[in-house]
Amino acid sequence: MNDDRLPPPPSNPSTAPVSAGEVVKDAKHGRLRAFLIARLEPKAHLGLYLTVGLVLAAAGIWIFGALLDALLDNAMMVKWDIATDAFIHARMTPSLLRIVSATTQLGGPIAMAALAIVGATVLWRARQKVVLVGWIAAFAGAALIDEVLKLVVHRSRPTYGAAFVQAGSFSFPSGHALGSMIGYGMLVWVLFLFWHPKRVWKVFVYFLASLLVLAIGLSRIFLGVHYPSDVAGGWAAALAWLAVCITGLNVAQHRHPET
Repeated sequence: MNDDRLPPPPSNPSTAPVSAGEVVKDAKHGRLRAFLIARLEPKAHLGLYLTVGLVLAAAGIWIFGALLDALLDNAMMVKWDIATDAFIHARMTPSLLRIVSATTQLGGPIAMAALAIVGATVLWRARQKVVLVGWIAAFAGAALIDEVLKLVVHRSRPTYGAAFVQAGSFSFPSGHALGSMIGYGMLVWVLFLFWHPKRVWKVFVYFLASLLVLAIGLSRIFLGVHYPSDVAGGWAAALAWLAVCITGLNVAQHRHPET
């Protein structure tokens, strides 16, 4: 007797059934992968540049917080600051004092105010409205951040530099370190906005600006008006604010390229 029934389909033991949970998990991994790729895309204004800017801002805030925590709760930081200050003061010479006195003026209030005014004038005449707003915000924010942090932390100045500072001013963070990093950092960014040199010139300008900011910060320590942690705190706060300003300007420039 012939059996006309069709045979059952062959089973595939190597293919396991997929559960709903695995489908959801794969979908989540796909979205996460797409999100990370978008964040690292150099050509997207919400991609790599935004990601790097936010990472640098977070790093600056974290470093500043760590320094402040060590300053307030760790006697070792204070002892190291005092010992370094005394070591440098004992080795200062009149010629070195003249050099650092001249260097520190490049990051002082007069120099930063002049840079802010000249830069704002150039941007206003060039009709760069978005960049002008960011430029003003960067310098005004630097002054405000410095003043607020000094009042909150309320740290006394080193004893050796009393002749070089205004009576009653506080030490943490260093306003010269903070202001110069933001001022010259914004100057370099705006410079490359209008000028597109070869890579070697860009590297040279970055190096020169970094060297200038470093020299200004060290000059504050050599003059005895700031402890090393004051200068490091100024750089950390400046890194955070500078990253916020430049990142915001990059996004605004892409959204409003005509201004």
